[in-house]
Amino acid sequence: MRNRIISTSVALLLALSLVVTGCGNKPATNVGDQKVEKKTVIKYTHGLPESDPHHWTALKFKELVEKYSNGKVEVTIFHSGQLGSEQRGFQDVQNNVVQASSLAINNATVYSPSMGVFDLPYIFKSRDEVYKVTDALWDDSATKMIKESGNRPIIWFEQGFRVLSNSKREVKQMSDLKGLKIRVPQNPLMLGAFKSWGAEATPISWDETFNALQQGVVDGQENPYTVFNSSKFYEVQKYITDIHYKIWIGAVVVNEKWLQELPADVRDAILKAGKETSILERDHIQGVEKEAMANMKAKGMIFTGTPIDEDVWMKNAMAIWPDYYDKIGGTELLDKTMKLLGRETPKK
Repeated sequence: MRNRIISTSVALLLALSLVVTGCGNKPATNVGDQKVEKKTVIKYTHGLPESDPHHWTALKFKELVEKYSNGKVEVTIFHSGQLGSEQRGFQDVQNNVVQASSLAINNATVYSPSMGVFDLPYIFKSRDEVYKVTDALWDDSATKMIKESGNRPIIWFEQGFRVLSNSKREVKQMSDLKGLKIRVPQNPLMLGAFKSWGAEATPISWDETFNALQQGVVDGQENPYTVFNSSKFYEVQKYITDIHYKIWIGAVVVNEKWLQELPADVRDAILKAGKETSILERDHIQGVEKEAMANMKAKGMIFTGTPIDEDVWMKNAMAIWPDYYDKIGGTELLDKTMKLLGRETPKK
C-alpha cells in the first residue's frame, strides 16, 4: 500500500510538472539580447531497482544522449516503478506523459502485437541469435511498432534466459510442474507455454509479484537471473531450473510523433545514443548475470540445471505457435526472423 501511495504521489507531481515544462521541452529564455535554445527534457521510467540492468541501460543512455546532443537533451530517470507498471509506462509514452520507458517486450505486445514474435517459446537458442535478429530487423521492428502503437523502440537489450523458480520442490522434468502455481506475465503466449507443460499458470502484474510469492498466492515465477537477484526473490524462492524457453528481451520506447517534431540534430543524437547503448549492454549483461548467480548461490538457492526432458518442453511449446499467429499480427516478422535463423516457420 505504501508503494502505491508513493507511486501515486510521484505520478501526480509529474503530471503537474508537465503543465510547467510543456510536455518534455523547457521553454526558450532570453539572456540579454540572446535567445537561449530550449532544452529537450526526457522523462525516462522503468520498473526495476537501481541495482538492475534496466537502470544501467537508463544511465548509459542518459550519458550518451546528453553527450551527443551537446547538452541539448536532459534525461531524468524514474526507477523502481515510481510511475507505475511497465504497461503504464508504455501508455504514458503514447500520451507524452513521459518521453521514454523501458520494458520487457512481452509487456509491449498488448499495444504492438507484432512484437509477440520475440515471445514465441524456444525461438532463440542463444544470445547471438537475439543480436543477429534485432540488428537485422531493427528498422522492420520499428516500423511495425510505430504503425501499431505510435511508439518506436530506440534501444533493444537482453538479460539472458528466463529461469523457472519455486518455493516447493526441484523441477527436474515436466511432470514435476504438476500442482505448482506459477506466476506468468499477462501475456497470452507465455501463459500458453506454461499451460502446454501442465503448470497452473497465473497472470499477475510485475509490481504485485513479490508479494504474491511471499504470501503463497503462487509458488513460483520465471525471470532472468539478473531480475531474480535484483528483486531479491531468493528471500521467497528456493529452487531454480534452467529452462531455455525464452530470452528476456526488452526495449526502450519513445513516441514517434514526439521524436519527429524534435530538431534534426536532437533526434539524431537520441537514435545514435539508443543504438550505441544497445551494443554496450551486451557485454555488460553477461558480467552482471555471473555476479547474480554467484550471489544467489551464496543465499542458498538450489540450482537444478536443465530439465532432463527439455526436448519435450520444446516440442509442446512450439506446437502452440500457429495458434497465436493472429495474435502477433501475422507471420511477416516471424518469417523474416526464421529465415535469418535458417529455420522453417511452423505451419498451421
